[in-house]
Parts: sequence; structure tokens; C-alpha cells
Amino acid sequence: MWRIEESSFFGSKFKRYQKDHRSETLATLNNFDTYFKALQSVSKPVLVRAGFIHPEKNGVIAIDESGMGGKPHKTRFYIYASEDDQVVHLITIGDKNSQNQDLADCRSFMKNLKRSE
Repeated sequence: MWRIEESSFFGSKFKRYQKDHRSETLATLNNFDTYFKALQSVSKPVLVRAGFIHPEKNGVIAIDESGMGGKPHKTRFYIYASEDDQVVHLITIGDKNSQNQDLADCRSFMKNLKRSE
């Protein structure tokens, strides 16, 4: 059974982002919920496919706000689904302006995760 764990910096970044972009955050969380439910029924995380899923390096995926309508602020919710221990790691959330830093945070998180395994 899959479970969820937050990175050490996810909570504070999420709260700040949600304060400024509430609707986009909710849409992204709805898409994550769809992803997480689909994950329960497949043998490998890479088998979950949807238009709101964007593969990044090192197995990280970005889930966006697709489906909310209008002209939303482009949002990316970065996660990593570890098949070995069935943990979905919530890494960070951001937008196009923070994308470079968000991806750097993902690389750092993945290095630390691989070291601890």
C-alpha cells in the first residue's frame, strides 16, 4: 500500500504557495489525488499516465494544475514515487518563476534520498 511523505522543506513552501495561488494549488492537489488513486492499481509508477503529469530527471514527476479552466498561474507540484518502498515523496511546489530552484531542490532531495537508501 502506497503512503505519502513530505520533504523537510515541503510544508513551508506549500503554505506560502497556497496563500498566493489557492485555486491553482487546489487544482494541483486534485490532480495529485487522481495520480495517487491510479498508483494504487498499477505495478509500476511509470504506468500512470495523464495529461497533467510531466516527467523530470531522476524519476521525479511534476503534476500541474490542468483541468481548472480559465487562465491559471502555471503550477508544478514535484513528487517522486519510490517503487521499492511504495512511498510518494512530496518534494516541492512552485511556478515558472521558481522552476530552476524547484528543480535544484528536487536534485538535492534525490541525492539525499539515494544516499539514505
